[in-house]
Amino acid sequence: MGESAGDRKVLFILSLLAGVLIIIISIYGFSLLRVRRGIPQEIDRGRLVRIDDTEIQGERDEEFVLARKAIGEPALFYLRTPDGKIEKKTLPVVPYYAGTAFPVIFFMIGLFCFAVGVGTFLLKPNDSKARLFFWMTLAFAAALTISGDNYCLGRGPWTFVPSLVFILAYVLAPALLLHFSLVFFKTPMRMRKFILYVPAVMIGAVQMSSFLYAYLAPSIEMARFFNSQYYIFRIYIILYLLLAIVNLFRGLRRARDDEERAQIQWIFYGLVVGLFPFIFLYELPVALGLRPVISEELSAVFYAVIPIAFAIAIIKYKLMHIDLVINRSLVYSLLSIFTVGVYLLFVLVSQKIFAKVFVVHETVFSVIGVFLAAAAFHPARKRIQNFVDKAFFRQTFDYRRTILAFNEKAQGVFGRDELVAYFKDEIRRVLPVERLEIRPAADVVDKNPGEWIYPLKLASGANFGTLILGGKKSGERYNREDIELLRTMAGELAVNLERIELQEEVIYERASREKSDELNRLKTEFISTVSHELRTPMSSIQGLAEILQSGRIKSREQREKYLDLMASESGRLSRFLHNVLDYGRIEQQAKGYHFQRTCLQDVVREAVDVFGPMMESQGFKLSLRLPERPVELEIDVDAVKQALINLIDNAMKYSSERKMIDIELTDNERGVEVRVRDEGIGISPEEQKKIFDKFYRVPDASRMSPKGAGLGLKIVRHIMQGHKGDISVDSETGKGSTFRLIFPKDMR
Repeated sequence: MGESAGDRKVLFILSLLAGVLIIIISIYGFSLLRVRRGIPQEIDRGRLVRIDDTEIQGERDEEFVLARKAIGEPALFYLRTPDGKIEKKTLPVVPYYAGTAFPVIFFMIGLFCFAVGVGTFLLKPNDSKARLFFWMTLAFAAALTISGDNYCLGRGPWTFVPSLVFILAYVLAPALLLHFSLVFFKTPMRMRKFILYVPAVMIGAVQMSSFLYAYLAPSIEMARFFNSQYYIFRIYIILYLLLAIVNLFRGLRRARDDEERAQIQWIFYGLVVGLFPFIFLYELPVALGLRPVISEELSAVFYAVIPIAFAIAIIKYKLMHIDLVINRSLVYSLLSIFTVGVYLLFVLVSQKIFAKVFVVHETVFSVIGVFLAAAAFHPARKRIQNFVDKAFFRQTFDYRRTILAFNEKAQGVFGRDELVAYFKDEIRRVLPVERLEIRPAADVVDKNPGEWIYPLKLASGANFGTLILGGKKSGERYNREDIELLRTMAGELAVNLERIELQEEVIYERASREKSDELNRLKTEFISTVSHELRTPMSSIQGLAEILQSGRIKSREQREKYLDLMASESGRLSRFLHNVLDYGRIEQQAKGYHFQRTCLQDVVREAVDVFGPMMESQGFKLSLRLPERPVELEIDVDAVKQALINLIDNAMKYSSERKMIDIELTDNERGVEVRVRDEGIGISPEEQKKIFDKFYRVPDASRMSPKGAGLGLKIVRHIMQGHKGDISVDSETGKGSTFRLIFPKDMR
């Protein structure tokens, strides 16, 4: 069952009260940092072996002993001299943070984190991700503000409260961050999220109990046990933080749109920059038993990047769909104050450095620093305003840049759908809206409250469609700049659509003209070829007939030779006419086949016999290999014979000096195959894909033999398709060709 409205309200109030309590405890803990005790500068910590009656084995032992003293209270320090003797010094305990701004820096970062977390929770109280973000920022900010487990311990029992809150927050922050990355970016990992908190709860329980026992007893042994747990704790922190960063990186790669990708980028970069020094320069070396590269305080300064990155993800890129309306002057003022603070901090640091190197009075240097800060403030203020305008507000110059970028890219787009999709993406990017749609001009559009409707008209005045925009995600009304942007981009869209339409018309007309020219060329070539193919055999037949009729040929052998030539030319003429008529039937889809069971050896022999006299007269050598066992198939005898005749005819026409033709019939498990191989001019791989097209002839073949209309192979393919078979070719230029007719054994 889901939560009721009353339950959600109670949960919201309790969560908010708990958050306020944590903030108050954190501020109280920060106020106690002034009582953190430190060792006097006169003490060489490398030689320190004992404080009062406690033997010192490390820095944490020093903190344990000093935590039970007050600032100014004397302590007895035992130091080992170079000759091995023990030297005693009685000195007062001093403030640890004297002369350093680290606590204030951490406090400011923590307050900013509190503000980001609480503000997000107030804006989205019913969003589970916002609640998780709220607790995550509370834990992070509390740990940063309080700074340490025993740093704020004093004489009263209430000083233990911030210490316990620090331990709990420090342990829960990595688990909350990992949970946040898993829930918000919907990783494919399937697990119950409470498992993430089991290590944190176990470590936190052991640490809190051992801490209380160590400092209430007091017991140095328990304090050392408490400190020894930090090695396990460091491994836990490093593992969880790295897993969170890896998960964010995976979410970045799977982001669905630019806004979501930008959200993840800011969070990812903020965590990487903010946590890298802490993980790799402090925690990891300590976990490995090495000396850290930088101190814990210095590594924590980089934490400032994390809340800034989260704030930008929320304000600029609507993290968790939070829409904030921020007063521009307020942002200017806050960033200006931040800039002046950075300048003054730089002046103070420089003052300390120069005062040690040069003999310059601090007052003089301060005056010079103030003048330098004032001189640098004016250009910095302009840069801040430009940054704020670009990062948080939709300014006119951004709109102009968007229009120019859209127009520039639109010029290179040649597809209508692609251009419209790009137009929609640009509108969504620069002006986030609830709904964006382009309806056809014929549709009737009813305007809903808060929507903006604009007709898209071409330069000719015709309506291309209607642009419909829902309300802005920020909840604001469309202002004058928004409407001007939309109208300008709609106008640019219309101009480019008309350009695409004109280009398509030009391309279509050009393609139609080229196609018409090509058809005319093919018709002319076909008529010329047909005329030539008809005239040549008819002229030969007419000439031979006239010679025979004249009676000049007395020899019987000579007359039979002339009669054989007349029969050959008649066959050639018949085959050509047969191909032309068959092609016409194929084009009209009227070509039919009549199947009957036939011995394929007989069909092959009949096709070869057609060319017997011609092969003999032209000097061809024929190799015919047929199996002894009859190969019977259901085929159209005339069609298959014509296919073989066309292949043999091509083999003879395109043979060069090597006049050798090999014909073989094979029968195997895959089917029946008839191979026709020649040793002619061959066909290049590029041309092999085209030879089965109508009217196509290989250029080399056209130069070698003008005979033929380019229909034979297309007809052969159609015949084989009618028999549910196939035709293939293996060829190499200058080495001949092998054509295969492949028949399936079952053609039903």
